[in-house]
Amino acid sequence: MHLPMKNSLAIILLAILMAPVSLAQNLPGGYLLQYQQTFSNTKALADFRVGNPQHWGIHKSGSNFYLQYAGTPGSAVRPILPQNMAILNNRIFGDFILEADVMPEVDTLGFGEICLFLGIRDQGTYYCIQLASRCDSLTHGIYVVRDSTLKKLTPSDVLPVVWKKDKWQKVRLVRDIVARTILIYVGNMEKPLLQAKDFALVMGSVGFGSFSGAGQVDNIRIWAPTVISDE
Repeated sequence: MHLPMKNSLAIILLAILMAPVSLAQNLPGGYLLQYQQTFSNTKALADFRVGNPQHWGIHKSGSNFYLQYAGTPGSAVRPILPQNMAILNNRIFGDFILEADVMPEVDTLGFGEICLFLGIRDQGTYYCIQLASRCDSLTHGIYVVRDSTLKKLTPSDVLPVVWKKDKWQKVRLVRDIVARTILIYVGNMEKPLLQAKDFALVMGSVGFGSFSGAGQVDNIRIWAPTVISDE
């Protein structure tokens, strides 16, 4: 009579014991959690350098806190460079894995976009990953920005992201500076949605934002073998 209960307890205990092992198996050797942010502290925004500070803030829905940016509406044509950037202060990464929950605001035409940035050296030199609900020669892909000039590194026929209204999507960014690869996963953490190999930039800061749209970011985690202070 007590056997099923004992079996259930054994299964639960085994799952608890295996959870950390499973997490460790998904990370390369030597990677440590270098940064984590859930925005539950109203001072969390101070971790970032933001352009147009009036467009950024920490908001709350139910019991959940998150970073929100208002975007820069006004033109139907995408700006030449991203207009909204929140750059993580005082942390320079080489190899790293970044995960976050994101939710861009989808407009009346069903278009939504959000950007991840890496290798940031200054406002005119960085990599940009734009995740959008349509893909063409100018939209949705991995880009390198050098001397404030944007160059797309990925094809124009890859699958766009299917954003769902008021639904968070998990994204993962994997950067390998030895192989010079950038991999981005959305939803499906087994197969990259976008990938590129480029030798232009190595180490730099990371960040979030968009070309012009509004959106939200939450539950940021960054693992890396090491992190360098930029001070």
